[in-house]
Amino acid sequence: MKGYIKTCTLSGAAALLVWIFQAQPLEATMPVPVEAVTGCVKNGQMIIQAPERFKRDLPLKITPCVNIPFDFTAAEGKQIRARGGIDLYNGAFACPREVQIVGDCKPARADTPPKKDLPRQITDDEADEIVWGLPEVQGMLERMKGTKESPFSMITGYPDPKAEPGKPGAFYEIYVGERHETHTVRVMTLLVDAYNGSLFVYDEAADRAIPIEQYRKQVRK
Repeated sequence: MKGYIKTCTLSGAAALLVWIFQAQPLEATMPVPVEAVTGCVKNGQMIIQAPERFKRDLPLKITPCVNIPFDFTAAEGKQIRARGGIDLYNGAFACPREVQIVGDCKPARADTPPKKDLPRQITDDEADEIVWGLPEVQGMLERMKGTKESPFSMITGYPDPKAEPGKPGAFYEIYVGERHETHTVRVMTLLVDAYNGSLFVYDEAADRAIPIEQYRKQVRK
């Protein structure tokens, strides 16, 4: 059978390959696909990286043929291309030949999370501008005109530049309060989405952030 090691055939070169499986039980001597693959050699094991259909989480133990030597010392920690039997039943990469060292081992593509291109985050000035444009804050400003009191805002938390939209860490936390002569009074704590500017109000009673529309409904009741 072309492209396979048949351990049940003893003619020609196949007789030599039986040595690989001679210590295995009879049911293990099944046809083994012979393929050219690329992978990383570590501790005498082959971590197959390509082609995709042979990639797997567990490495395969490298089992050389008696008449085709494999230089473990030269290949250790290297990425290689080789043709060999993919014996998944016994967890072995059997009889590697046509071995070429490509370079140093590289992590498999699946092991390296793709870099995510995140949208632009709004600046702290833009977040502050959104807050000062709120009817609630403008109402405070109007109410305090002609008095010694004044509204103020203070950013108490900044977004993580690596946080994904809508996930924890992707918000500005802004303290909005009233400044009096001797003290300040917190009026509300706002969370501003760093990507789309959506507003949430921290509800102290419920200990959670709620959309500002829900907050307004509660205030009107």
